[in-house]
Amino acid sequence: MADSGRTRQSFPSRQYSHGAAREARLETTQALESGRTFRFVLGRDLVPQPIDLNTDDRPRDPFATRVLFAGHALPLSLRALLAHLDGLDGNPLPIERSFVVADGGQIAWTSETDDLQRNFRLVITRHGAAGQNPDVMVSASTNLDSTTAFLQVLSWDDDLGAFQFYDRRDDSWIWAGSSWDALAPDSRGHGPFDSHVNGALNMKELKRPWVHWHSPAARILDSALAPDDPLAAEPLWVNRSQADEFERAIARPGIQRWTAARIERRTREGRLTSLPEFMRQVLDTSTINLAASPLSRPALAAAATVALPLTFFINSDALIDVLELDPPVEIPKVSADVYRDTLRRYNVGITDGRFRFDGDTHFLFIVPEAAYEDVHVLQRLLEHGLLSRKLAASLLMVDFRNPVFSPRRRALMRYVPTDAPLGAPAAFDDAFIGAIRATADAGNGGAAESELLANWDLSETWPSVFEQRIGHFVAGVLSTIDQPDSFARIFELAESRRREFRKRPLAEFRLTTPVTNIPEDAPLLEFADDGTVRQKQ
Repeated sequence: MADSGRTRQSFPSRQYSHGAAREARLETTQALESGRTFRFVLGRDLVPQPIDLNTDDRPRDPFATRVLFAGHALPLSLRALLAHLDGLDGNPLPIERSFVVADGGQIAWTSETDDLQRNFRLVITRHGAAGQNPDVMVSASTNLDSTTAFLQVLSWDDDLGAFQFYDRRDDSWIWAGSSWDALAPDSRGHGPFDSHVNGALNMKELKRPWVHWHSPAARILDSALAPDDPLAAEPLWVNRSQADEFERAIARPGIQRWTAARIERRTREGRLTSLPEFMRQVLDTSTINLAASPLSRPALAAAATVALPLTFFINSDALIDVLELDPPVEIPKVSADVYRDTLRRYNVGITDGRFRFDGDTHFLFIVPEAAYEDVHVLQRLLEHGLLSRKLAASLLMVDFRNPVFSPRRRALMRYVPTDAPLGAPAAFDDAFIGAIRATADAGNGGAAESELLANWDLSETWPSVFEQRIGHFVAGVLSTIDQPDSFARIFELAESRRREFRKRPLAEFRLTTPVTNIPEDAPLLEFADDGTVRQKQ
């Protein structure tokens, strides 16, 4: 058969340049010798460097030792790579699970939409034994025999305590660095670390309804494939697992594994070093997950209400699930009539740049939320006694109405010391609060410093005070949410946060979020203290 639209998908953000030195803006490229493996850590290396097998600094994870440096011809396609793993002697990785993601996976194929950029991609995990974390994880296009479509690998390195990142390119393989390189100043934000910004696994749509994944909430449709597409008969497609399994068995444990290794290896003589790299995951939006309503686009026509993710309004994952506050809040809901009218008001649609479909994404109201990896870092810092529950709550209650992209909380990063003792939270609490009390902004009622000190200076009743603030804010927003103009402002704020997300490399595909008639350069918005929406301060 002729190539299907599925095999003509583009993945530009997943295939970064390995030839030009960004800093020097060179136009020349370094040819990669076929059949060899190179090191190229973007931001650090000017050109790819052949890996010397006799050096101690080469990677020693399962993918490196069993595939790249095993003395065999390098597999260059996904099918060849999986066949190689099937044929391993001595240390096989026999347990395979495949998962399917497609931002346009709910749009049925037609001859007119054959070229729609649905962005089908596969995630394949290989385990040595049941119940273990995967040894090798493969991210690939659904063009199984292509030697040019993107093919990337993550592999856990026990010796290093980190994931190793690989990319097949030009009949060779590139070692792009480890999770530690995501944190190094020269390589941070470059190559795979523009999306794996803290070195962890990525699953943007981490929780129900797992937007864009094949899941219990929504299947990736067989009808999204052309009728004669051979992928429909491939075991990777036929036997695909669901997103809840990836979340439960792979993504969350993988994030936890890396966070534990980070803390262990950053601890020196009882003190956690490199503390700012941990605290920026508490005070800043280092990365995001995408949340959505559980209501699907087809179900909207007959629905009475649309439930909205609570994490859009507050960081409930941290404030409620980790810090165990118990505010009087309910799941926010808006009238379906108001929601439908809002979609028309803002001319909402999804598009790949060529095709456009009126209406919202398959699950409604997709918005950025605080990432699980950031919330988990907070949880681990509490468990290790780095900071107290009261200080953590006091920090997160600064500008709590804006759980992501808050410049007020980010401003507090300047007071984070380089290290602090574990098991003695009062030491960090006293040093951090003391540094803030010594600033001029401590008495400035409009400053984040003053807001934090007001939180910290509350009596032992601070949990109930915070719970009342959260409850009052959410109740105030919901009291007018069914008024069309009030919800319109909330929808504008949702689109503002989506615009901030789309500025990041993590926003890889155009079908991920809807488009509206709001200009991309419109002023950014935030919730004010009274629950109204205003231009970002």
